[in-house]
Amino acid sequence: MKNNDNAYHNFVKPVLTLVVICFVVTFALAFVYGVTSPIIEKNTIAAANEARTELLPEAEGQFEVYADANTNSGELFALESKVYATDVYVASNGSGMVVTVKSNSYGGLLTAMIGLDKDGAVTSVKITEHADTPGVGTKAQTPDFLGQYVGYNAVGDVEVKNDATINHVSGASISSGAVHKAVCCAVKQFEAMGGVK
Repeated sequence: MKNNDNAYHNFVKPVLTLVVICFVVTFALAFVYGVTSPIIEKNTIAAANEARTELLPEAEGQFEVYADANTNSGELFALESKVYATDVYVASNGSGMVVTVKSNSYGGLLTAMIGLDKDGAVTSVKITEHADTPGVGTKAQTPDFLGQYVGYNAVGDVEVKNDATINHVSGASISSGAVHKAVCCAVKQFEAMGGVK
């Protein structure tokens, strides 16, 4: 009888305790996710809309979805297998568009939003996500580097080192190449759509 009691206390009771803890923690996490998920999604959409307005102020915050990978709508352009547009928002007043592009960088995929005016010239570039090394790869995300793309409307070469109109960042060639390819992809997306209608 004593051995059975010891077996229960040494083996069964700890296992049952852990199972109950796992169920309680799982329920708590599911509850928190259910409460916070809509808030996070709402904030993500608001941040993206704010970024679009910043990139193309002439649109006055009024955009229509042309294409979105999440909803499988519209035609999205891919420059390469790891450089592709994920969504395109066209200004309701026809002043241009904002293209979101994923591009393969040193730390993995980075996300860039590129504003283009009605003639297909870049109005602004914003990096919204990246995993590049701070202080090295992020040199290709400074206002000085990104500012070179304002007015850029014809892809000279998809390799930044070969494009005479853009000065790449020494020591961050992969990161500056990723940004350059993202911008090229956005310009090509504009061309593939036949511009803003």
